Amino acid sequence: MQLLRVAAFLAGFAMAGGLAAAPLAAAGSQQAKNDIWKDEPKETQPPWQRDLSKDVVEKIMKGLRQRDPAKAKELSELRQKDPERFQTQLRQLGQPELDQSIRDRLEARRQERNVKFLEWLKANYPKEEQALTKLKGGDPQLYISGFDRLMKQYGYIFEADSSSPEMGAVLKADFELKTRADELWRQIRNEKSDAKKQALGMELQDVIAKRYDLIVRRKEIACEQLLKKLNDLQNQVRESKDELATWRDPKIKRENVRRRIQDLTENKVRFKWD
Repeated sequence: MQLLRVAAFLAGFAMAGGLAAAPLAAAGSQQAKNDIWKDEPKETQPPWQRDLSKDVVEKIMKGLRQRDPAKAKELSELRQKDPERFQTQLRQLGQPELDQSIRDRLEARRQERNVKFLEWLKANYPKEEQALTKLKGGDPQLYISGFDRLMKQYGYIFEADSSSPEMGAVLKADFELKTRADELWRQIRNEKSDAKKQALGMELQDVIAKRYDLIVRRKEIACEQLLKKLNDLQNQVRESKDELATWRDPKIKRENVRRRIQDLTENKVRFKWD
């Protein structure tokens, strides 16, 4: 009887909404393209409520066995009986391991970034990298201080070069000109000869003019990047408008409603043998 009621409901719905006369959407990708339900918002959980990975679970259980074997045994039994409660209690009891896991991930990212920076430094400033490498076999604190100094000095160029080689090249050239301008200014202040001061001043003027051009180029690249982002957004807007035109099509609406009802009702009808 339940099956007959569902069939009657679908037939009535089809007659009322014209579903029976609606043409089927093209098979395959076309049907997926015209499926509005695929974009439905899904429930999400904050990171602290999501299921822990298998590796993290094993790390917590290992630490718990050392701290409190009885509680670890109790949790192992709960893991089989009630996985949801197991996850909740594991988070409460495994906070030391969870904190350490976060610290490990952050440290791994930092180490990865440092390795990439050293590779970049070797390719772009080999003398600086060689001097730093010599410190590695000596006092660790001197090596750390040297690394931090180089990261502070060149880090912004490294970051820019990673995402935009052209921007990295401009910043590198600007850094060299800025260094040269500082050297020239110190020489001018200490120089006694007026003729040499004038020659140094002419070179300084040329360096400053070149820096000006590089700053303009840096701003041009930044503007080009913004224009690219704007173009990408405009393309997304056009695609969104095209989608809206599709969703407003009465035929597409009827097909989506028909398919949704079918998805909701299929596999939910059961025979009652008694």
